[in-house]
Amino acid sequence: MRYLFALCISLTFFSASSFLYGEENTEASGTEVIDMQFNDSQDSTTGEKGSISIQIENIKNTNGRIAIALYNSEEGFPEKPEIAYALAHTSINGTSRTVVIENIPYGTYALSILHDENENNTMDKTWIGKPKEGFGSSNNPKIRFRAPKFEEADFLLDSEKKSIAISMKYL
Repeated sequence: MRYLFALCISLTFFSASSFLYGEENTEASGTEVIDMQFNDSQDSTTGEKGSISIQIENIKNTNGRIAIALYNSEEGFPEKPEIAYALAHTSINGTSRTVVIENIPYGTYALSILHDENENNTMDKTWIGKPKEGFGSSNNPKIRFRAPKFEEADFLLDSEKKSIAISMKYL
């Protein structure tokens, strides 16, 4: 019981922060190419760019949508999506979903995702702080007594295409 309580208290990412959403486009293949909404303070126009294919697995149901936050530094990860490098959302049509984000400059990033079941742009929690909605991060770091660190979820985008698989976690 003590372990569960500490785990619930430590999972504070996706707090009351809201997500900004980009527009979505669907390819005939069923993979969705989504337009990320870049943070105004970020320069996304120079250098080589690639795409990131994100396979989101173990989605509990088709309620709501998946919110995606892409971070290019440890600042705000994963608790403050409003200062993430870029944000987007995607619809849900089953227990897994593949989305592609394009035109991302080469560099080191981490992804944080939220299954926003009621589309209120917030990670809903119980009275003790336990998340009521699913969440996940790149590299699928082990759930601990704290939110994952950027270093546990980071990956290098250094080619035209990068594939990432994220398994949703529900507590």
